[in-house]
Amino acid sequence: MAEEICWYVAKTKAKQERSISLKLKALGIESYVPIRTELRSWHDRKKKVDVVLIPNTIFIRTAKSIAFDIHNVHGIQVSYLRNHADKNSIMVIPDYQMDDFRRFLELSKGNFDIDEDAKYVKGDSVIVIKGPLKGVVGELVRVESKNKVVVRLGDFLACSVKLNLEDLEKIGDLT
Repeated sequence: MAEEICWYVAKTKAKQERSISLKLKALGIESYVPIRTELRSWHDRKKKVDVVLIPNTIFIRTAKSIAFDIHNVHGIQVSYLRNHADKNSIMVIPDYQMDDFRRFLELSKGNFDIDEDAKYVKGDSVIVIKGPLKGVVGELVRVESKNKVVVRLGDFLACSVKLNLEDLEKIGDLT
């Protein structure tokens, strides 16, 4: 029986995320390093620079046995985050949550709005029902301002996003 392919959250040494991603690619292992572009200023110039969004972190999609081979057999220096509920197992991110996280990052440059409304409170399970994020499911963590909410995607990921109120719908419990 084939092992299930899952996303794992791995920690790396400082500034090693991209080189480890390249090593994993050479081994045929899928990985993801979230990157954002920032405008950096020096005394004589400004330049757009790609920056790792979550320092010292790489997401690896593979079977559990191969995940451990990355360090033990191939000598690539990664260590996996532990599951909060079960300290004896490593954290697994479901495919749909990684897809949602990646969509949030891709669309974060968009212009979405949400109005603060008593209809939504911290801890509500919500789904985006229309727009480019349609189908994204998460837990409402907080409303930061009149036009910005933070939605948690699983135990590890939380994203800020601007949405229209009519684009959200409260749903049943996520657990």
